[in-house]
Amino acid sequence: MFVIKNKQILANDIKRIDVHAPHIAKKIQPGQFVSVCPQEGDERIPLTVVEADQIKGTIALIFQEIGETTKHFGAIPINESVFSILGPLGTPAKIEKKGTVVCIATGIGAAQILPICRAFRKAGNKVIGIVGAKTKRTLLLEAQMRLSCNKIFITTNDGSWERRGVVTDALKDMIQKQEVDLVYAIGSAEMMQAVCLLTQTKNIPTRVALNPMMVDCMGMCGSCRVKIGEEILLACVDGPEFDGHKVDFNHFNIRVNAFKGIEEWHNRSSQPNPKNDEPKTFRKFLSGILRE
Repeated sequence: MFVIKNKQILANDIKRIDVHAPHIAKKIQPGQFVSVCPQEGDERIPLTVVEADQIKGTIALIFQEIGETTKHFGAIPINESVFSILGPLGTPAKIEKKGTVVCIATGIGAAQILPICRAFRKAGNKVIGIVGAKTKRTLLLEAQMRLSCNKIFITTNDGSWERRGVVTDALKDMIQKQEVDLVYAIGSAEMMQAVCLLTQTKNIPTRVALNPMMVDCMGMCGSCRVKIGEEILLACVDGPEFDGHKVDFNHFNIRVNAFKGIEEWHNRSSQPNPKNDEPKTFRKFLSGILRE
């Protein structure tokens, strides 16, 4: 059912895949995502839908091949099928007419912010994009962002394209020079936290899309829980969009880093192996997500 119609290499290890999924294409809204299982026995991976074509019945997914499952997905040939795709998942982004909206993203976050930019502009806002990358070669979707925003600023860490520096440098200059009604940020926890600290000084409403580890993507495993104000919420069902000024980023950093260093989790075989010590792997998995 989920046949791959097109594939593109956007940068080193980053691909775009267009998949035939007409039921999802009709219902998906900006900010929502899907859960993809490339091959039977693989784990599920959550991916933001960058574009949806209701006429062709396709959805576009952009991802980085950083693990066994994403590599399986990237290796599926055109006209072959993905094992399963579940969605739409998550709560749609809150799109409304606010005035001047600044959309900030770094790295692969540019793929996630693109449908948000389009939706805010369609709603009648002036959309200003700030996109960051390490180098010009790793910059994603520049042309698409320029078409989706009224104005765009680009930063690169090494200064190889436009402004040298990071996205928060550009944001700091902007909010000092003009009135901004809303900021929307997607990227690393450190970047989003820095953005929220800047906007708090100017009382600018700020929304962020949180990306903690998700296992089942439907709210049953609890691995994606985040602390928003005094509440513990699940990013997969209550988010991924949250009020940035209410996010407990110290808690979020623990959640994001909980899976790091668990070699068995990242490198485990996609097919069950009776010789593997699965209980040991599961205990390490639990020790990671419960470490707070």
